[in-house]
Amino acid sequence: MRTTAQSAITNVRDCGAQMGARARALRAALPSVRMDVTARNRTLELCEELSAAASEVASGVAGLDAVSATSDDEIREVLRTLSTLEAQMMQVLAGFSVLVDSLEQAGERDEANEPAYVLVIDAAAGLLRSFQKAKDSTEALRAALSGRRA
Repeated sequence: MRTTAQSAITNVRDCGAQMGARARALRAALPSVRMDVTARNRTLELCEELSAAASEVASGVAGLDAVSATSDDEIREVLRTLSTLEAQMMQVLAGFSVLVDSLEQAGERDEANEPAYVLVIDAAAGLLRSFQKAKDSTEALRAALSGRRA
């Protein structure tokens, strides 16, 4: 059970770290891509949200490293913390959908706008894969705890 808990903690931590890294990469790439002011501002806002979520995740999982995850109560606490962090990450990731849609439409109107769409959709896809891995490992921990109680 401890290994499953450590895996879930690691995957949530990694997802949070990737959010921070993607925010930095998007900010660095923005000056070189064509994008209307509204989309650029929304992308910058999303970068801020990604960075904030990354910080929340880092501080949230930091306290979990000392947990032995040997008792059901400890595992439930780990699950509560990870579930809360995942909900925060999911909320930020949901912000990609409107931005991606608007950038896709801009790319359809003018091919010069396609690099912005590709940049953002690539960031979103990578983050969604990382989030799914974190969520799957948390679900595995939840299932292991349920199986232990059965």
